[in-house]
Amino acid sequence: MHRLKVLIHQERPAHQIYLHQACNAQGVFNVQVTEDLASARKRVMKGTPADLLILDHAMSTSHGMALLDDIVQGQRTRALLFVGQPRRNAPNLAREARARTLWVLSELAWPLSAWDLHKQLRALRRGCCVPAQPSIETVIRYAHAH
Repeated sequence: MHRLKVLIHQERPAHQIYLHQACNAQGVFNVQVTEDLASARKRVMKGTPADLLILDHAMSTSHGMALLDDIVQGQRTRALLFVGQPRRNAPNLAREARARTLWVLSELAWPLSAWDLHKQLRALRRGCCVPAQPSIETVIRYAHAH
């Protein structure tokens, strides 16, 4: 079975940690984070190819567009997942990525739902796309799980 390689580029360190832990909780352990835009751009151009790049949907437009251009040119990133909300009065980076024919798995909101992340990782493993929908998570108490 192919082990997914995930790269996370988030401007907020707390979000990086949360996303890293969320991926680990889903059984994805080959997860790396970028330190800044320069390291993200370097990784998508010359680094180890990534199956998934998780991006902050609210990153600045200039940073986002530069990174998307590098992703297209480098051809080392299989799919993108945008997390959070796009900035007001700014281009939607997920839409811009699709216009560049990049595979955008989905756009997920904060707080991140573990179930939504699970569905997107499963879709990535299968090579298909699952639209994000508001989810209802069922919690079964241990005493009632059989």
